[in-house]
Amino acid sequence: MLRSMLMLLGIAYFSVSALYADVAQAAVDHPGQHTKPLNHLMAKIASVMVTNYPAIVSNQTLTEKEKETLQLATQELKSLFEQAKPLINQKSDTYQISYDLIISHLEKTSTAFRQKNVIYARKRLRSLGAICTSCHTQDTELRTVFSGRERSAFSSDFDYAEFSYMTRNYDDAIKYYEKFLSSSLSKTELQIISPLQRMMTIYVQIGQDLSGAKSGLSKYSSLKQHTAKTKDHLQQWISGLDKLKADKVTGSDNLTFPMLKKLVQRYIGETDQLQAEYFSTPEDEVARVWLRGRLYHYLNSNPPIDEVPTILYWLSICDRTLGYSFNFSFADLYLKDCVSRFPSHPIAELCFKEYENFITTSYSGSAGVFLPEDVEDELFLLKKLLRESRRN
Repeated sequence: MLRSMLMLLGIAYFSVSALYADVAQAAVDHPGQHTKPLNHLMAKIASVMVTNYPAIVSNQTLTEKEKETLQLATQELKSLFEQAKPLINQKSDTYQISYDLIISHLEKTSTAFRQKNVIYARKRLRSLGAICTSCHTQDTELRTVFSGRERSAFSSDFDYAEFSYMTRNYDDAIKYYEKFLSSSLSKTELQIISPLQRMMTIYVQIGQDLSGAKSGLSKYSSLKQHTAKTKDHLQQWISGLDKLKADKVTGSDNLTFPMLKKLVQRYIGETDQLQAEYFSTPEDEVARVWLRGRLYHYLNSNPPIDEVPTILYWLSICDRTLGYSFNFSFADLYLKDCVSRFPSHPIAELCFKEYENFITTSYSGSAGVFLPEDVEDELFLLKKLLRESRRN
């Protein structure tokens, strides 16, 4: 049950500034001639989201005017993000995959508004921040991209912690997750585990601080509101930290491609055996969260192009061991990117088989396998790419 709940965390919260954090980071990475237009874009996106945030998260029925305003805001957001494409194209494959998903997400949100499916459209707007966060946590530098909101602007410590997490204000994120956990407020299992999971990601994937992770998480071993499940989950995370620390793992800057291959084999296993699903215990998750950070870092360091498809494949497997999210799967997107961009690479065939195997399993039932037409078309096109690359 806890694992299922954690898989839903990707859509649990929407952040205003998460929408434009990738654009902000592009300005940091590529200053100079792009700075002015990017600052202009960020200001516009911030203005759109701050204005419309109450309507997006409100539980009340919207008026016709409010519906129309949100629909126009969605179109404007899509236009602003599209203007950022030249800068996003200078970043790594995984950043571009997240960016493309944002554009697709906004297109489908606009369609939902046109079809008068306002409840679904608002749900998609809320979940958009989680896609943006997929970019933020790829960055190993601890920097804040937005500081325009303070705790007083939020209704709870947890909400402010989530906002801080999504905008890379990691010090405040940890501080307010801890305040929330230490409070006497009644908490569900998810409300206990999710702050601890966020903290673990900050310490282990982004900061590579295993000692800090153990110290930070161990404080909550005796939390009074623990259930047997949440306590066991946390204890396994702490055990995983001890094992990872005992392995004397090295920092991102010292890792080479052969070293990464050995780490993948150690912490995931042999990845050339096709599986529709991978399983992780909470203890396993710690090493795999750490490994995911190292793979992102290596991919962002401009490796030889011939290594990129393999890194994408390893990232897809790593993400799958940590659980698919509810609305979208980056694991599947990495596999498709591997095939579509590198069809002649030896690992492209394996990427396709992994993707095909998962899709077939996903749409299997007691009556057989029934693939939606668009999924069938996509598989056909990917297979065609592979055939054509072999002929050449």
